[in-house]
Amino acid sequence: MRGLRTTLALLAVSALAGASPAAAERIAPQSLPGFVLGYEAGNDEQSIREEVPAGETVQEWTRMVTTQWFAGAAERLTPTEFFEVITRNLMAGCPGAKTSAPVTSSRESRAAAQMRADCPRVAQTGKPETFVILAIAGDRDLHVKQVAFRRVPTAADLQWADEVLGAVAVCETCQD
Repeated sequence: MRGLRTTLALLAVSALAGASPAAAERIAPQSLPGFVLGYEAGNDEQSIREEVPAGETVQEWTRMVTTQWFAGAAERLTPTEFFEVITRNLMAGCPGAKTSAPVTSSRESRAAAQMRADCPRVAQTGKPETFVILAIAGDRDLHVKQVAFRRVPTAADLQWADEVLGAVAVCETCQD
């Protein structure tokens, strides 16, 4: 079962119809020492890659880094509007949830925004979940990177999340 933050991101763009050609741009691959691929899928409309610490799974994890791509979504949603949908879905699905205001910026001259969301108790697991999420608008597509914790994060956790997201870059000819 997908985590809360992945489900919210998928819900945020589920109403966006229409496929786009294969992505010419994407989030550049990132080395995450100690992490392994837990799940990966994609089609002409979206893709997802979930990485977890070695020894954990996408069902049982303590930290997860998720990379997503949504075809054509940047033509209909800004990163801030994407977060408005995420926030509405989170508030509806997690009583007591809190989000930070999105912090807007740019990455390689692309509109970007980042925010934090905290759910005190995810119904499916009974555990708290916090995620820090970055959305970057490409020429047509929306690129999203999330760092999630299935616990109340420490200051060190949040610093690590900021480092992971701070290193995110969108490229047109990425080298794996």
